[in-house]
Amino acid sequence: MKKAVIFGIAMTASAVLATPSFAQEKASNGAASEFVVDAAKAKAGAKVFGGKACMGCHTIGKGRLAGPDLGGLLERRGEEWTRKWLKDPTAMFETDSTAKALLKEYNNVKMPNMKLTDEQIDQVLHYILETGSKVKKK
Repeated sequence: MKKAVIFGIAMTASAVLATPSFAQEKASNGAASEFVVDAAKAKAGAKVFGGKACMGCHTIGKGRLAGPDLGGLLERRGEEWTRKWLKDPTAMFETDSTAKALLKEYNNVKMPNMKLTDEQIDQVLHYILETGSKVKKK
């Protein structure tokens, strides 16, 4: 518990001190598109990430826990897939082959539906990308 609190504080502090960064995503037509990280949204996303206790199952660029490492998330999954996943992972377990593969890989441990709003999803994505870009630079 103490580690989780320290981690949450550290992540919030890093979000406050952040500068904008960029992440690449392949659009559906195969062309690269840029996701520009907004520092204010990332700061709000840090609060959502901490408030929903995401760090209990995920790191950002520091390895796997009960769930996948979220570093490089959009490079692996794409923005559209990730937004759908964060909105309703339960539905995706039924229909999406990637979600089914993740379920198998993580010993049938399902990510719960965190009931995130579209705004919270946007904030969390900004936070994950901002934090992930800092980890890559180290």
